[in-house]
Amino acid sequence: MKKTISSALYAIGFFMSLTGVGFACDFCLLSQGVSPLETFRGSGIRINERYTRLNSVYKGTDEVTNPGAKEEYWTTEFTGFYSVTEDIMLLAVLPLKNTRQNAHLHVHEDGDLEAHSDMKGGVTGLGDVAALGRYTFFKNHTLDATTILAGVFGVKFPTGGTGGKTDDGAEYLDSHLQTGTGSTDFLLGLSSSYALARFSLSANILAALTTEGEAGDTRHRFGNSINYDVTAMYRVHPFELAPTISQVFLAFGLNGETRQREKENGVALADSGGSTIYLSPAIRLALPPRWIAEIQYQHPIYHNLYGVQMGEDYRLVGGVTYLF
Repeated sequence: MKKTISSALYAIGFFMSLTGVGFACDFCLLSQGVSPLETFRGSGIRINERYTRLNSVYKGTDEVTNPGAKEEYWTTEFTGFYSVTEDIMLLAVLPLKNTRQNAHLHVHEDGDLEAHSDMKGGVTGLGDVAALGRYTFFKNHTLDATTILAGVFGVKFPTGGTGGKTDDGAEYLDSHLQTGTGSTDFLLGLSSSYALARFSLSANILAALTTEGEAGDTRHRFGNSINYDVTAMYRVHPFELAPTISQVFLAFGLNGETRQREKENGVALADSGGSTIYLSPAIRLALPPRWIAEIQYQHPIYHNLYGVQMGEDYRLVGGVTYLF
């Protein structure tokens, strides 16, 4: 029972579909849930849904007039996790993606912006599947507090499609609108969690090291990235923790991503890469001993995008976890 309760307190759907949004936010492994690298134990399955809208254009840190381009992304992901030992966990993530743009943002050589409405289109299908291992290498339990540190290593496989075309079938869609990347990428991360009574604080950092893949009929490589988050969570109900009582948590986090420029046929793309920071309020409901549900809103407060790019307006994330 104690192990199940611990799982209910710490379990958060871990992560991730790996297909780019804007400058690849969907590759951000910290984009799901309330601090998804937060330490947890046990085994289970999670269903996660994420919606992302891009309806703004940025040049560096400045928002500029959008000529009419808009992109929307839906991602449904199924994550299974299994504790081999108390310190070692294995995870597998299967994402399903739906992408859509109403016009393609084109940047002319003189800097003028244009929305190509003939580039409407989107795709639906399997994204890039990922497998990860997680090792908890430090744990310190006292009567009042718990501190946990863990490392993560993973591989993302090129299972998603890269041949999606516009509605008229005339051209291939951009790389970030495909359901896959065509590349095998490697993931390295560190995760920490500190819990004291009704309060917990977690911090995570994760690097994605990419290889060359494809987009349509061109060779394409997404830039290496670093994702991070710091999240504070407070149990508002009940005042005293009880094994069989439902628990309600409020959370507030700071999430961010920095990504290098992408390359197409070996040449760096000027309008790709950069940094974004989000504020992320959330609420979580734990229903011992099996269920956890949460919803999170991620609002970008800082864009610093290289060149001129579409930028995110917001992300909305919801998920349900069932513990075995």
